[in-house]
Amino acid sequence: MPKNPSILLKEELLKNQFELLDIYRFKDHDLIRVKNILSNKVFLVKVSKHVTDIVSQEDLKDVVKKILDEVKAVEESR
Repeated sequence: MPKNPSILLKEELLKNQFELLDIYRFKDHDLIRVKNILSNKVFLVKVSKHVTDIVSQEDLKDVVKKILDEVKAVEESR
């Protein structure tokens, strides 16, 4: 049985030491709240693609890359 996109996103984020906390859906974007497992810092990332619209492994990787890039940018600015 195929897994839903949020479960796939959660598993992919865990591989990168992040825990998926929440997904907030808006008309034209999603806000995804993640926690860095090592530092316990929480980040809120705006993603233009809806998590429910993820249909391929490539889409999933693009969303994870966007999240990781945003988190890295925030950590570097601190």
